[in-house]
Amino acid sequence: MFPYMGWILFGYGLAAAMVHLVHGHYLRMQPRSPKRLHYVLVTHNHEQQMEWYLRALSWYGRWRGHAVKVTVLDEASEDNTMAIAERLGHQSGMELKLDRLAAVSEEDMKRYMLSAEEQQNEVEHRLYIDLRSPGEANKIPYVHV
Repeated sequence: MFPYMGWILFGYGLAAAMVHLVHGHYLRMQPRSPKRLHYVLVTHNHEQQMEWYLRALSWYGRWRGHAVKVTVLDEASEDNTMAIAERLGHQSGMELKLDRLAAVSEEDMKRYMLSAEEQQNEVEHRLYIDLRSPGEANKIPYVHV
């Protein structure tokens, strides 16, 4: 009875190894697409939520295997929003850029996005999230408002 169980376990192990080999070959054959996500967050007095937003983006990037870049455009916050973002800027798996502006307008955002496109050689997926508007935080993974 024990030799039969050994052969059955050996067969299952061999099948699992073959599935892993075929899947690895399939992944190597896929064309490489850039897996860089760029989130542009527009904030104003968001110290209560900023840590969670940045941690959620970092976790999402690590979980999915994407490089995450976060740009925080702060519209003259009167609280510790930027200080919290600076402390979390050294989080692994996330590149963080902070900009403090007197007022963030659509023209500023368009100009920023164009200059970022010119500087970047690789294509990245950009997502603009204006946290000053209610419900916009739902675009951030793992955040439900």
